[in-house]
Amino acid sequence: MSTETHSLVHRDSPDEVGRRDRMGVVLLIVADIAFVGCLIFSYLYLRFLNVNGKWLPEEITASAAGPTWVINGVLVAGALVFAFGVHSLMKERSTVFKGCSLVALVAVVVAFLLQFHQLTTYNFPGADNGYFSSAYSSAIVTLAGANAFHLFLTMLITLGMVTRGWMGKYSTGTTWQPRIASYWWYWVAISAVIVGLVTTFLVETPFPPSMK
Repeated sequence: MSTETHSLVHRDSPDEVGRRDRMGVVLLIVADIAFVGCLIFSYLYLRFLNVNGKWLPEEITASAAGPTWVINGVLVAGALVFAFGVHSLMKERSTVFKGCSLVALVAVVVAFLLQFHQLTTYNFPGADNGYFSSAYSSAIVTLAGANAFHLFLTMLITLGMVTRGWMGKYSTGTTWQPRIASYWWYWVAISAVIVGLVTTFLVETPFPPSMK
């Protein structure tokens, strides 16, 4: 006697999978907002506290704002191009998405390389301890490192979108993956601009040194 076992495999619809993935990415972004918020708070707190005048001592030169805004400009341009590509894909213009996602990938790679170069060439004259020579230098290097990590993740995500786009995965009206990727793009671009504004316009501390 033989016994046959039949198993029923339940497969969720693409829309249901997309809803779950969107929720996961939204939660990831919320967690990252808290992380970046803590870094910005630490920067502002150290600037406000200015323990023993070590926020930005006279021998330490603040980093130039120019390279930061070049990186941000490239990143924002990439986000806009990617967003246009996703919009075109929703209009069933998959060819436009292929080109836009590829341009966005090039943009984020360039931004990552520029950020890496900035991290490795920070110069704080007159300081023997380099990055940790002052509260300012420690804080700004940490913020730049966090941005580099964001750019690296964005690069991997966009590479996946480019690969799947050119394989024709998004030519049948399936757009939830690129739309989810665009959420991350928006957040990374926005966070970079916010950090850029803080580190550009809130450098010198107006508060007297606290002795602790």
